[in-house]
Amino acid sequence: MSKVTAIVLAAGKGSRMKRSIPKQFLEVKGRPLIAYSLEAFEKSMVDEIILVTGENSIDFCSQIVKIYEISKCTSIVPGGEVRALSVYNGIKASSGDYVLIHDGARPLISQRLIADTIEAVEKYPAVVPVIPVKDTIRQLMPDGSLDDAFDRSALLGMQTPQAFVREEILKAYHKLIDEKTDFSTVTDDVMIMEKALHIHAHPVAGEELNKKITTPEDLAWLNSEL
Repeated sequence: MSKVTAIVLAAGKGSRMKRSIPKQFLEVKGRPLIAYSLEAFEKSMVDEIILVTGENSIDFCSQIVKIYEISKCTSIVPGGEVRALSVYNGIKASSGDYVLIHDGARPLISQRLIADTIEAVEKYPAVVPVIPVKDTIRQLMPDGSLDDAFDRSALLGMQTPQAFVREEILKAYHKLIDEKTDFSTVTDDVMIMEKALHIHAHPVAGEELNKKITTPEDLAWLNSEL
């Protein structure tokens, strides 16, 4: 039977939150933000959890894993210089046939979305949850004016967990590493597959509540939802 690993990212600094500690460790309703994502995957059908965090936060994360009884967490590994390399460290530490890569700052991930993503990645090499874009989107021109509006019906917002066949995304990383790719330009995980193997992700329906907590306003919203 195939094995599924969830890689939960908690290595960011969260500078837009304007707090002295990383956003993933901020207390929300009496528990650290990262605990919500970890508990969601603990209750899900995934077999293994790899937590990726900063080198100086490994001991603190170990305590979180112990306190909240995250028994599926087999490893806590240090992140890289940029997000994509943190993901790479997590993939290398994983043992699943499939990997789900999730932002730890998306605490309201549902069991439905986890299950749908796993079901899809068993059929496609790359999967991403998406939501429709509600706002009108325009491009800023060099002269400071706004270009014509994009067709909103053709635009989608990307979420996580983004899921992959483990061997395929490792192959993609190794190709980009050999090509000395600047990983600071990679903003989400499906870009790795697109850049290296020209494989585009299969979409699944995301959720409005699966929002990334980035700013103080997002944190206030989360407190109102819990």
